[in-house]
Amino acid sequence: MRFWVFASFLLLLLAHGQNLATQEETLRRLQEQAARAKALEAQSQARIQALNQELARLSQRVQNLLSEKARLEGEIARLERERAALRQEIARLKAEVAQTEARIAKLEKDLAVLKERLQALMRSLHREKAGRYLPLLRAQSFTDLAVRARWVGYLSQQDADLVRTLQATLKALREERERLSLLLADLSAKEAGLAKTQEALEKERRALEATLQGLRQEAEGKKALLRDALSERQRLQAQLAQLQARVLAERQRLLTLKRQEEERRRQEEERRRQEEARRQAARPVARQEPGQVVVPPPPLPATVGRLAFPVPGGRVLVPYGQEGPFQVLQGPSPGSPVQAAAEGYVAGILYLPNLGYTVMLVHTETLSTVYTNLQEPLVQEGQKVERGQLLGYTGGGLLIRPEELEFRVAVRVGDATRFVDPAAYY
Repeated sequence: MRFWVFASFLLLLLAHGQNLATQEETLRRLQEQAARAKALEAQSQARIQALNQELARLSQRVQNLLSEKARLEGEIARLERERAALRQEIARLKAEVAQTEARIAKLEKDLAVLKERLQALMRSLHREKAGRYLPLLRAQSFTDLAVRARWVGYLSQQDADLVRTLQATLKALREERERLSLLLADLSAKEAGLAKTQEALEKERRALEATLQGLRQEAEGKKALLRDALSERQRLQAQLAQLQARVLAERQRLLTLKRQEEERRRQEEERRRQEEARRQAARPVARQEPGQVVVPPPPLPATVGRLAFPVPGGRVLVPYGQEGPFQVLQGPSPGSPVQAAAEGYVAGILYLPNLGYTVMLVHTETLSTVYTNLQEPLVQEGQKVERGQLLGYTGGGLLIRPEELEFRVAVRVGDATRFVDPAAYY
């Protein structure tokens, strides 16, 4: 018979605790899933932000390269104009060189003719040493002689002057040709330098175009990743919204279960009161005052006396019957000490995550006390305890505030065992 009260109370607590524990576990899993989905959504948002920054950086690089390409194309166009002008100047100089070459060739031809004439004259003079004076011998008078001599000298002098003039002109033309050739070589070298510079710029432009193509391809790849990330974020947001809706629904369902449990307890207590009222009606000796809910327990043995208040320095926060067949006692602070209400022994210890540890003490064959929302007890099952002995500290459950204790007093009347108002025993 030592566990008669504990067994009844255990069934009650298990039925209530299992429903609430199952619902709490479901809610906890949903909250964990929602937290994971939220973390994934935050990671997706960070990835989207990083991709946007990368795309902005790539866009800025593309803009810079396009500006550099425009500058290079402008420089190439300028060089092309300069090369065209140089090519025109080179063509003009080549034409002048050709004209000078033609003049030089003509003068050299004329000079060769004159040289042949002079050479013929010199051969004639050599053959006829005095032949050049024969015209003078044919003169009829001194005046005629003088005229003939002057004429022969004039002819020789004229040929010599012509040769010197042609030589001077030929020298000037050759110098002009040399000058034009040097100028032409300089312009050609300059045009070649411009061509080399233009080729280098063209090569640089092709490299820029290749880089631009690579950047555009990279940007397209980043945009594809961004689209995937946006789709993933949208999916995660939808999943998170569903999980949040399920969490709210589970919270509402848990609240409904709690209300149903409270209603069940109230109905059960009402049923017990009605049953007890019927029994009391059948027993005139156990008359109750109107409105009285708790059946007075039988007199306690002298060794028990009045019960000690379980939470030293605490108070009754919720009276018996308001939330269930128990009192809610409030201690001075979270983790308040809990003491045995009377001498007895530990009949059982039960642990439920939502309610913490529950310790049941049996004091007599008809009286037991139950302490719920303890942290790990300081006593063991079967241990004898003294009145006021420390059993543990409040704050072991998840659904009860850490400074509160649910305190029950169970009495046995005949074959029935029920919870009664502990205030009748203080």
